[in-house]
Amino acid sequence: MAALIFISVNTLSARAEKLRCFVDICIDSSSVELSKSDIPGAPSYPVRTILGTQLFSNEKLLAQMEVDCKQGQFRTVRVSQDGENWSNFDPRWTLVDRNSSLYRVVDYTCKLALAEQENK
Repeated sequence: MAALIFISVNTLSARAEKLRCFVDICIDSSSVELSKSDIPGAPSYPVRTILGTQLFSNEKLLAQMEVDCKQGQFRTVRVSQDGENWSNFDPRWTLVDRNSSLYRVVDYTCKLALAEQENK
């Protein structure tokens, strides 16, 4: 019985580690990739692309976001309410201030160990 409880606790903690939440943004760490963005206004070097969720008016949305670690910028490029039908979002970058809630999202994403090559 004790072994069974130990196994299920370990499984739960592994799942919890995969999804990290910062204020109203939750990041799926397994979705973070280094890629060359094809969204207008992207830098010439690869950025980190993330899938996560954002909460707007108590509706949970799936969001594709980009983080530019060199410049400390963040943006949401598209959102989906059902995981399939994506809508374009405002592609402007937000420069992240160390005191803002987005700083922890950018910091966490940029510290994840990734293969340092382009996926596209």
